[in-house]
Amino acid sequence: MPITDLLERNSKLYGEETALVEINPEVQEIQRVTWKEYELIQPSATAPYRRAITWSVFDEKANRVANLLMGRGSERGRRWRYC
Repeated sequence: MPITDLLERNSKLYGEETALVEINPEVQEIQRVTWKEYELIQPSATAPYRRAITWSVFDEKANRVANLLMGRGSERGRRWRYC
């Protein structure tokens, strides 16, 4: 199943449920932190601590990126090779 179909399906089934969560998006970690250690991070007064995105918003943003790429000449179903 292509990722676009998965996003569309999840948007319909789970529209307003959380799809992704970003923790302390403005804070750059000095060292790599594992997902188990994120609960130990203290919120910063100057940066938002948690930002969440729903399945419907995730699907909308993915469609915007796809439309941008198609508007710049990319074709649906085209595969890119990276060298």
